Parts: sequence; structure tokens; C-alpha cells
Amino acid sequence: MRLYRGLKKPYRPELVGAGKGSIFGTDFTDCPITALQFAKGSRGVVIVVDVPDDDRPLRVSEELWLGSGPRRLMVWGRFEKHIVADIPAKELRAEIRKGHLVRAPDECKVSLLEQLIEQQIAETHRSRTDG
Repeated sequence: MRLYRGLKKPYRPELVGAGKGSIFGTDFTDCPITALQFAKGSRGVVIVVDVPDDDRPLRVSEELWLGSGPRRLMVWGRFEKHIVADIPAKELRAEIRKGHLVRAPDECKVSLLEQLIEQQIAETHRSRTDG
């Protein structure tokens, strides 16, 4: 499962609740455009977390979110080892503008963002294995 979180400032892991069974949760969504909307400002970022299907080392629960569409998911405890991308929001917004999708429905933007994020993850993975 892939989750997204939009932040107004760069991610700081020391601000996330520590320990197994932590009472601290962190909001995520399953929709990249929703996360991008939360990543306001010039320093905003979108964090991408992959939750493994096997043995579920992360505790994730679905939380109440008014309206239909994207889901609100809570990740409990630390999750930094599952971060697969940390992308500046301004780069993603620029790609939406470049693709002339500013006024397009969110479904079109979601598709583009998922492709861009997948490319970013692949490039990051390649650079780690090449160097």
C-alpha cells in the first residue's frame, strides 16, 4: 500500500512519536493530489511511504474523513524506514502546470502524480544501486 503526506516544511523524523505501540499517529492519505494540497508553500514536500504487504511492521488504521474520495489513514509510530520518496511540492506543481492540467479534474492530476512519483522512486533506487 502506498501512502502520501503533504507537509509545509521538510520532514523531521525526530518530531514523530517513537517506540512500538506509540500513542502518536501521523496522518496520511492514499491520494497524491490531496497530499500535494497540504504541502503548501515554497518549502512544502510530499512524503511517500510504502507499507509492506508482508508481516505489517507498520500499524495503519483508516480514520474518519468527511466526504468521499481519498481515504485518511493513520500510521502509528515511526515510519522513516518505509519512506521511498521525499519530493519538493513545487516540483510536482510545476509538472502539473507543464502538463496543462491545472484546471483538469483531480483524477487526471492523480494519474500524472503517480507516474512522476514512480519515476522519482525508480531514479532514487537506481542511484543507490549504481553508486
